[in-house]
Amino acid sequence: MIKKALAIIALVMIASLSVAGCTQSSPTSSPTPTPITSKETVIGNNMTFSSSTGFNITYPKTLKIDSNNSTDSQNRVYIYLVTNNTLDSVNVATADLTPNATLSDWATYVRDSVNDFPNWQLISNQSTTLGGKPAYTIVWQATVPVQNDSNVQNTTLKVMQTTLINNNTGYIVTYKATLDDYNTYLAQAQRIMNSFELTS
Repeated sequence: MIKKALAIIALVMIASLSVAGCTQSSPTSSPTPTPITSKETVIGNNMTFSSSTGFNITYPKTLKIDSNNSTDSQNRVYIYLVTNNTLDSVNVATADLTPNATLSDWATYVRDSVNDFPNWQLISNQSTTLGGKPAYTIVWQATVPVQNDSNVQNTTLKVMQTTLINNNTGYIVTYKATLDDYNTYLAQAQRIMNSFELTS
């Protein structure tokens, strides 16, 4: 088990969200600093983002992304679905897990790490597959404090998260949007999420 918990909320929300981490125990281990590299490849009208943390994800090349190659962050890439809007996005995060961690452990940890937001509500949960591996998907919504310029505003977000494990690495593939935007961008977000593939 981990000596200290991940700030798992950061795996869900963009860096501009003002939220606190959690202090529960988790199936993660203390990460060993290793260089994280990534690259982007154009394939027709799409871009494929490849991370040395063991995954590829493909998205329309008209969309903007942010990637993080530092060893002290679990967020690997944010794909923004709307120009000048960082709330509506798909992101992929990773965490080093203990060798005996199960998908159930990981999925429960991720769910328990977000369910203390105000007005948190679980909408659905189901077993599924992603990247050819067993996975678990939850959809939830909650009121989340969002940093806008110089002030913090409470915003209701709807979030779809799929968790899976490969080679002692936990993955979280997340789509999040405001309630008004969620259905608008859902089909595009699902195409991007379904392009996720493991490379190691």
